Amino acid sequence: MIGSLFDMNFDHMITARLVKIIYVIALVLISMVALVVAGYGLAWLAQGATFLALLLLVAAPLLWVFQLLTVRILMEFVINQFKISEYLRAIKDKD
Repeated sequence: MIGSLFDMNFDHMITARLVKIIYVIALVLISMVALVVAGYGLAWLAQGATFLALLLLVAAPLLWVFQLLTVRILMEFVINQFKISEYLRAIKDKD
């Protein structure tokens, strides 16, 4: 992958390889945010603010799903762009 950084013709793409790493990092960060929101919900529950606590406890998994879905769609879009590029290159090389 380091050699691809110095490819001045951009024949070797590194973004497609980095998407997996970025997705895992995003998954960890999004999960941590959802856990923090749920933790605040439990803290508010302990303090007696039931409505806000329940709101945060319900919002935490919904937030997790929405954020993960958003990142997944974005990563799939990036991968699709690279696949389109590969297919167009194959078509060009065929002629």
